[in-house]
Amino acid sequence: MSWDFFVPVCVGDLVKSGGINQYVVQDVVSPKHLPSHLHKFMAALRSQGPLCILEHFDTGYSLLQHCNSVELGVKEDALDILLQVVSGLATSLPALLLSTSVTAAERKEKLNAVKMSVYLLCKLSENFESEAYRQCIITAPGKGSKKGKGGGEGLQQWESEREKVLQALVQLLQLDIRSLWNLSLVDEEFISCVTCCCYKLLENPTISHVKSKPTRDCIIHLLGVLIKKYNHILGASVKVIQLLQHFEQLSSVFAQAVSVWSTEYGVRGIIGEIIREIGQRSSEELARDSAGVKAFASFIAELGILVPELMMPNISVLITHLEGESHTMRVAVCEVLGEILVRVLCGDGLDDAGKADRDRFFDTMQEHLHDTHSHVRARVLQVYTRIVNSKAAAPV
Repeated sequence: MSWDFFVPVCVGDLVKSGGINQYVVQDVVSPKHLPSHLHKFMAALRSQGPLCILEHFDTGYSLLQHCNSVELGVKEDALDILLQVVSGLATSLPALLLSTSVTAAERKEKLNAVKMSVYLLCKLSENFESEAYRQCIITAPGKGSKKGKGGGEGLQQWESEREKVLQALVQLLQLDIRSLWNLSLVDEEFISCVTCCCYKLLENPTISHVKSKPTRDCIIHLLGVLIKKYNHILGASVKVIQLLQHFEQLSSVFAQAVSVWSTEYGVRGIIGEIIREIGQRSSEELARDSAGVKAFASFIAELGILVPELMMPNISVLITHLEGESHTMRVAVCEVLGEILVRVLCGDGLDDAGKADRDRFFDTMQEHLHDTHSHVRARVLQVYTRIVNSKAAAPV
């Protein structure tokens, strides 16, 4: 195999002649002929296994190009094939990754197959998600409407497939496929392809609902793998901040996510990255972004409940908001202080530094019992009452 596949920034880039030995799509299949080409793709998958993607990538690419003009059933068939390809690679790759006699050609072949299949699966999933969201918003669920019924069926089908897509990606990416790349340096474009798909799914308005918990958990764990194994910590930190500003309902989702990433995946530094960014927001910035303030406040308050011990090292950057104009942020910071005092800086076993922090935090809480805003005073009183009633005795 003489060529290398590079994950494109734009879908259209793959039909342009690129660099030396760079894969270029040769045959863009028309919508009319896509069903027959997908049939050949499936037949090849059965006979050759997942590496058939190397010969049939153009069919999957053609589907992406014509996504808005092909029937739903055709897209569903393609999704099923791509799921089988990615799952097949996840099953077959461990033996190769453990082998000490793999040739450079074999490694390149597997790497191209991984990048091609993951790219197509992620892009097609994003298309399904966009269409499902559009149907949910603009299609009236009328019994007599054939179009409405079809849209509902498509949405229901994707609801059941979404989790399978995420599980297949987790299964593949939790393998140490980094060794397929030269010097184990994974392409940033490849990581972005997967993370963009994850964040696209998180934008779904129902992602925080109880029924979405399986999907939500899969996304959190897939991003956890990418953060831990593929150096996505900075990218995730930036994206959490960006999405919180635009989607207030994600505050609890991201609090859960950051808690999982820092405990189950051991990436504690991500809390510091995110909290530092929130702490550095000026009063002027917060004043211009009321929705973002509510999301930030809910996020840090819930994170304080989930992992108060990990919030403790980062609390100093948040305390600056107690002097800011946003009463919503003042309440949230005081609630975090309350969780720390009740569950971290408590008991008789504190060292001198712990006792000093405890006393300082109590003084801060007492100051805001006299806050200029009535809502802050009321919430701080509730928090302070909880502290006094708990085992965390106030300093004498």
